[in-house]
Amino acid sequence: MRLSRIFVPENSNGGLWSIHLDDKPQNEFDRFFDLVNDPEWLFDFFTRQENDLLSGFYSDITVANAVLRTMEEAEEMEDVLYDFAEDGFKDDKKGLQYLFKPLNNFEYVIAIHQKSKARIKKGWLRIYAIRLDVNCYIVTVGAIKLTLDMRREHLAAELKKLELTKMFLRENGIEYPENLNTFQDE
Repeated sequence: MRLSRIFVPENSNGGLWSIHLDDKPQNEFDRFFDLVNDPEWLFDFFTRQENDLLSGFYSDITVANAVLRTMEEAEEMEDVLYDFAEDGFKDDKKGLQYLFKPLNNFEYVIAIHQKSKARIKKGWLRIYAIRLDVNCYIVTVGAIKLTLDMRREHLAAELKKLELTKMFLRENGIEYPENLNTFQDE
């Protein structure tokens, strides 16, 4: 596993990073946004998950409308991240900690190596990450969450990546943003 800079301000180790698995051609952040901007992949995904899509959690919606909605939400999420990056992740209202929240909705203490999630409004797109500092997160994966809980095969795989990344960070002594440079992509 390596780490890739996504939005990292100059002369800073903070910002948004992503894991890059050794057997994959791109980091998880880029891979996720490539998928959620691919109408064919989205159509296949929503067709396979049609029972969850029609379950009423997000209201009755067609597969075709779900594809369009997802692509719009992905664009909005990317725009928000670019805006945060342009502002340098400096203030609490524009920092990554404003966007990322603890994965567990009943966790109220912010901690190092905390599993976190980001979403836009009440959307179904999620970016999952590990928190190192106020404005330093390492993206492990993104997902489309159509149900209230995470007990779905495609989400369970993503939870595993969160845990593997947390173990990787601990095993390699990565506790602060300045430790990230040791394992970054060339």
